[in-house]
Amino acid sequence: MARRTGNIDEFEFIAIGDYHNQGRLAVEILISGFVFSKEDYVRPWEGQIDNMERFALLWESRNLIAVSTAIQDWLTSSIALELMRQGAMMTVLSSLVAALALPAVLLSATNFIDSKWSIAVDRSDKAGRLLAEVLLKGYQGNRPVTLIGYSLGARVIFSCLQALSETERNAELVERVVLLGAPIAIKDENWEAARKMVAGRFINAYSTKDWMLGVAFRASLLTNGLAGLQPVDVQGIENVDVTDTIEGHSSYLWSTRKILERLELEVCYPVFKSKEKEE
Repeated sequence: MARRTGNIDEFEFIAIGDYHNQGRLAVEILISGFVFSKEDYVRPWEGQIDNMERFALLWESRNLIAVSTAIQDWLTSSIALELMRQGAMMTVLSSLVAALALPAVLLSATNFIDSKWSIAVDRSDKAGRLLAEVLLKGYQGNRPVTLIGYSLGARVIFSCLQALSETERNAELVERVVLLGAPIAIKDENWEAARKMVAGRFINAYSTKDWMLGVAFRASLLTNGLAGLQPVDVQGIENVDVTDTIEGHSSYLWSTRKILERLELEVCYPVFKSKEKEE
């Protein structure tokens, strides 16, 4: 699988919680995407109480730590601090969402992030296809799977669903999906096909204050909308505004548990049916 996917150096499941090898009927795979150490692949998901067998996915830590650190270094740079002091960042974000050009003052400042970000996006897409292979081969024991991820981890999940949509399995494998702060374009991606791969709830949680995600993803792609910043207007996708909890992209590291509690994932919801199925 690694040879077929290519360039993925690290892809490993880490058991979380106490419910392993106890015959649990469902599996939860949790995927971090903005990290400063390997501990950050597990830390955001600890303490959550549910009845599933839970695993964190450790993937491409070298590249993820590099891009996360580069973004954080830029955030603490004098130019970023001055822009924040002036309250200019929200103006920047509104301009990006309005499909205007990236302000010149940010172009030179973010250039050094670009190469690391591009590599991380590419690896997340490949890791997603690898995750799809894992699910298709039934390594989870043919049990329903919940996929939850933030930042580039959410992109891994979306790539997984895209890969599954190329098969004829439909919503046989994935029960629920939660995307948090997802760096995924809205208009350029086939959200309908991804939605059909999920039997139950498909949640897109976004923050209108996450300007760092906007800057990292760049204006050329933001003209097509960005799921981590705004709702996705697709049938069957549940949009949740978490702006009151997420002040910036790194907030997902310590606010994920609070958001998941708010989503009440353990509450039963009707199984999703597309219009095609209804007809």
